[in-house]
Amino acid sequence: MSELHATMVKEDIRIGEFLVEHGIITHEILDEALSLQRDNPKRLIGEILVTLGAMSKEEVVMAVEMYLVVTDSSVQHTHEWLDQEEIDNLMTKLDSKQA
Repeated sequence: MSELHATMVKEDIRIGEFLVEHGIITHEILDEALSLQRDNPKRLIGEILVTLGAMSKEEVVMAVEMYLVVTDSSVQHTHEWLDQEEIDNLMTKLDSKQA
C-alpha cells in the first residue's frame, strides 16, 4: 500500500470503526448504537453507548481524543459522538498539548 493510500485510509476511518479495531467496543455494540441512532437521529452515538452501559461518558471523551491523536484527524465525525461543549473542551485540550 502506498504511503498516500495509507494516509487516505487512515483519515477516512470513522470513530466507531476505530474503536472496534482497537478493541474498545465490539461490532455488535457499534451496530446496536448506530441502529438506535437511526431510530432517533438527534441522539449522539456516545450518549447511546453510555445509555447501553458500553462506555462511561469519560471513556467516550477519552476514546474520541485517542481517535483524534492517533489518526491525526480533524473533528469531522466528532459531532456524532460528543456535544459541542465536549468537542470544544477536547479541542482546547489538544491545542494546548500541541503548543
